[in-house]
Amino acid sequence: MLNIIQNPVMGIPNSIIEAGLTNFNAVLVGTVIPALYPVFFHQPLSLPVWGYMIVSSVFSVCVLGGLGRILDAHTLPAFTLPFNLVTFMAFVSMREAGYEIEPLNVNQTHEYPVDPTWNQVWLGTLLSAGQVWGVESVWCSTLVMVAVFISSPLLTLLTYTGATVATFTALVVSSAPYTLVEAGVWGYNGFLSAGAITFFMVPTPRTLLLAVINAFFTTFIHSSLSPIFASVQLPVLTIPFCLSSLIFLSLAMSVGPASLRVSSPSFPERHLVLYAQKLSNEKKTQEIATTVPEISRL
Repeated sequence: MLNIIQNPVMGIPNSIIEAGLTNFNAVLVGTVIPALYPVFFHQPLSLPVWGYMIVSSVFSVCVLGGLGRILDAHTLPAFTLPFNLVTFMAFVSMREAGYEIEPLNVNQTHEYPVDPTWNQVWLGTLLSAGQVWGVESVWCSTLVMVAVFISSPLLTLLTYTGATVATFTALVVSSAPYTLVEAGVWGYNGFLSAGAITFFMVPTPRTLLLAVINAFFTTFIHSSLSPIFASVQLPVLTIPFCLSSLIFLSLAMSVGPASLRVSSPSFPERHLVLYAQKLSNEKKTQEIATTVPEISRL
């Protein structure tokens, strides 16, 4: 049924659907809204909220179909932009509909340490993996890292490096209390940003360095957007990751060979092997091209 909706109506190729690219934004909607709704609306999930979530999941496919066509002309993926747009729409719509209530402990004050707790900061680098799905859990984060490792050890290394860079950069660009840093909230965008460059580009030393820089720059975007979104009581979600990664992926394609852009992504190790084979075949072709004229002269 989902394929019928996605293919004839949206005109999305079957290969994209079979790869799961049309569904992962809907999965994010279905995990993040239930996780963040109690935090921002100060009450448990209700039946209407589930309705908003289902409608938003469907809309995410529609948004992906439109954005995909626009960005595909520039060989750029839509990343999680559809998820961000429909989730913002859902949260604003629910707030306008009067679903938000005042927190019970609005006048209660808490004392937080001024300096970061370093073991908690390091824990935050791990928690960043779970925060991609809006879940603050060591077990969830560990499962995510194990799943990524099964797919690609190199991608695991780079995503965790990105989360670590973002987490420690957040200590510089944010102020106390550092509870959100320690909870992995400042690290998940860096996790995604480093992974995006590693996944969509052949993992050469230059692109891997660019992946780390992308995670660093993502944190500055997160820092600049946080006050704006906080003023309207909305999370930044993965907007910093999307903006920074679109910029750096475009940069990576412009400053390096076009062949470094992976046309059919699978996993970085395979991308590297295929790229090495391509370079080897091109070298052999050049050697043959230079040898033939020499033989003909003989």
